[in-house]
Amino acid sequence: MLRETLALLCGALLLSLPARSFAQPLNSRTTTANSYIERGNAWAAKGEWERAFADYDLAIASDPNLAGAYYNRAIARWRLKDYEGARADFTRALGLNPRDSEAYADRSGVRFLLGDPDGAISDCNRAIELNPQLALAWGNRGLARDFKGDHAGAIADLDRAIELDSRRAEFYNNRGAARLLMDDADGAIGDQNLALKLKPDFAEAYIVRAAARLFKGDNDGALADQSQAIALNPRFAISWFNRGMIWKGKGDLRRAEADFTQAIELAPHLAEAYTQRGLVRLLQGREQDAQRDFDRGLALDKRLKQSLERRIAEAKRQLAERSPIQ
Repeated sequence: MLRETLALLCGALLLSLPARSFAQPLNSRTTTANSYIERGNAWAAKGEWERAFADYDLAIASDPNLAGAYYNRAIARWRLKDYEGARADFTRALGLNPRDSEAYADRSGVRFLLGDPDGAISDCNRAIELNPQLALAWGNRGLARDFKGDHAGAIADLDRAIELDSRRAEFYNNRGAARLLMDDADGAIGDQNLALKLKPDFAEAYIVRAAARLFKGDNDGALADQSQAIALNPRFAISWFNRGMIWKGKGDLRRAEADFTQAIELAPHLAEAYTQRGLVRLLQGREQDAQRDFDRGLALDKRLKQSLERRIAEAKRQLAERSPIQ
């Protein structure tokens, strides 16, 4: 599950720039629009993104030719998880100001979240062409490359991003994830330690460090990291799933089942959570409950059929011997 775990984290690790102020030629329309932009920026600084969005909307209504208003509204939409709307606004901003490297870098993040890693890389390439010193463009391109399986290219891009901006915890976290996918668990742990030094409440870094510790056989360290990730952000289904796998490995079937159930509640389409809960229930002698979970997991992902049959056979063998599955 390592690659699946890290892939599920990717969308949570993208970076966006804060709302910006823009100097515009003064006329009655732009003066009014700029007033709305400034007020929107004040709301954005407080994290009041719906109010910020409303003011950027008013700015655009006052003067629809201000690239900055579209850019800032795109950021607000991103924060409100309206990724399609954010992409459209970044595109409008770039139509008015095609040399805005930051808008390309930020649009790359939206395109990535919308399942377009190639588009994300294209935007990063353009951003880097316009501004080779823009750390975000290198960082986002590294993330997209990692997602596409180019882990060495991802590490190279993230190295450059860190050279340009060594204070972004996300860069270290993403590089650590890429290193782990190249079986460099020690390098991954080192990067997550740096990420957590910069951002102690960074739940994703604990998740990746837990995966690296598990890779090295440090089950207790992995368990502690997953528990800390859950304490920081209990909305990450993958944290509950991963901790369930650790409890299962330790033979604590009750805790494993509880964590898999929580993962399912948060991510009802996570097929592997159903199959793993089914295995845990099977080991407890609850065959009907287990079969319901197996059926649901296979309905969500038929590719699990062959591996699940093998794991069910192993669970039944171990159940007969009264020893927990590992």
